[in-house]
Amino acid sequence: MSIFDRLISTLTGGDNAPAQPPAKAPASEGEEKRQRFMARDDANAEPEKPVEKGLIGGPSLIWLHVQPTTQRLVLVPELGVAEGEELNGQMTADLHRVGWCEEVAYHAGYDQYWKMPSQEAILRTPSLYEIPTPLLNRMKLETRLVKQGEPRGFWMHVRVRTEDELLHPDDSLA
Repeated sequence: MSIFDRLISTLTGGDNAPAQPPAKAPASEGEEKRQRFMARDDANAEPEKPVEKGLIGGPSLIWLHVQPTTQRLVLVPELGVAEGEELNGQMTADLHRVGWCEEVAYHAGYDQYWKMPSQEAILRTPSLYEIPTPLLNRMKLETRLVKQGEPRGFWMHVRVRTEDELLHPDDSLA
């Protein structure tokens, strides 16, 4: 018998089909229907999802660095630092809702000064990440040439607005 004949007879339930495993006996009414899965008592219980940390309730002023290779936002302790915590989904949602970019900085190397973007392009960087900003002429801009080995790229100084500021948006424009 070839392998294909054996496969067909197994699928159709032919004479040479292997024996089927016995069906589970139904649990009696007196027994608990308690299940265990990988040392957990209840397999049907939903796993606990870790709570993502957001920006609300943290510092009111934060610095964000745009990673040059991936263009992802990283929460950094201060201007000029490129290492920090990458924003998670909750932080990004909070940033879009309550963030207010007040300052943008761009650091370029001496060897790459000719590649530095225009001032208007630097000021429009927060809009690429959907971060609310004041009018372009009210934003603070800093550009600097840095030595080799120092971090380069974009930084944004973002203020996390309070609920009162969100309710009265005219006050935040001043």
